[in-house]
Amino acid sequence: MWKALHAIIWLAAIAGPLAEVEARVSRRQVRHRSPPHLGLDKYMSYEDIMQYLEQLSRVYSDRLELHDVGRTFEKRELRIAKISNGIEPSRKKVIFMDAALHAREWTTPITALYVIHQLVVESRENAYLLANTDWIILPLANPDGYEYSRNTNYWWRNTRTPNTNNCYGTNLNRNFGLGWGEGLPIFRDPCNENYAGTGPFSEVEARVVRDIMHKLVDEKVGFMYLSLHTANRSIFYPWVNEPSPIHNNHEHEEIAQYAAQKILWSTGTIIKPSQGYKYGGRIGGTSVDYAFYMGFPLSFVFEMSGMGKNGVEYRFYPPEQYIRPLVQESWIGIEAMVKKAIEKYPSSRPLHIPVNHKDAVNAAPSNRGFFGNIYEKFTSIFD
Repeated sequence: MWKALHAIIWLAAIAGPLAEVEARVSRRQVRHRSPPHLGLDKYMSYEDIMQYLEQLSRVYSDRLELHDVGRTFEKRELRIAKISNGIEPSRKKVIFMDAALHAREWTTPITALYVIHQLVVESRENAYLLANTDWIILPLANPDGYEYSRNTNYWWRNTRTPNTNNCYGTNLNRNFGLGWGEGLPIFRDPCNENYAGTGPFSEVEARVVRDIMHKLVDEKVGFMYLSLHTANRSIFYPWVNEPSPIHNNHEHEEIAQYAAQKILWSTGTIIKPSQGYKYGGRIGGTSVDYAFYMGFPLSFVFEMSGMGKNGVEYRFYPPEQYIRPLVQESWIGIEAMVKKAIEKYPSSRPLHIPVNHKDAVNAAPSNRGFFGNIYEKFTSIFD
């Protein structure tokens, strides 16, 4: 008996110090991680973006997961990043963010990568953004159009799927199922940059975004959708397709105004917050309307600034020396929006699908054969 007691005492004496040593080693390993460099001094190619994500996920595999969720007409991967703090609580709420639905808006993908960097590499400083919230980020939603814009026609806005009359491309932010084709006659012109497609969700890129939205809403975890655009210097929210305000317009207005004020105080840039309809009249088929209609209680478009420090409006293509300040300014706004959104929707506040929730007009199936093949794996993202 005494031998057994001595053995227990001896094990207890060494277990504590050993555990502390292991903890110190773990903390040291975290501190000594070497993340890949995210340059904010040039516009990145599709290959650069994919490579950066892969390298970052290898270094921070406990916080960052990558999933390929679709393939474009020109066979490029559509890749999402799932970010968490590495702790598995009971079903966190999820923010879903996409960038570059419009090909020529070159600062949006690098801004999305900078958000990923802040959440993964700078996770200590931004721990509160991950305490009760996971993020799903699609940093390059239109890779075919983006590469065509970079290499051939920098004004290019759409996808690269062929249309009639030897024309190409669909405007992804006109291709969603709510109010598809409603608004201007040019939405039906296959040679116009506002072309809404052959039908709602005719484009694989729009279907990928839709399928993620549906999954998050069905799992009752999707609480905020944010789409990055340039360069209207505005934050807007539903409805875009009709003039009436949404039921929680006051929440959207407060969040947008808070972010606009933060940017103004930090950089002096004026960001205009408003309901989307008030900007350009009725536009159907937008992602921001569709996300809210499907059940995201918060849904925004952030039209980031394209103005240089010299006061010149460069819109979609600021010179490379202005990429860093514009990206960092956009992060100020994104962080502020999410901070206020988390205050409005703490973990104790349940998410309810609206009573009138139903699928909007939907002419295209899910991306079966690709998205369907990873469905079980993708489901685990939200577990």
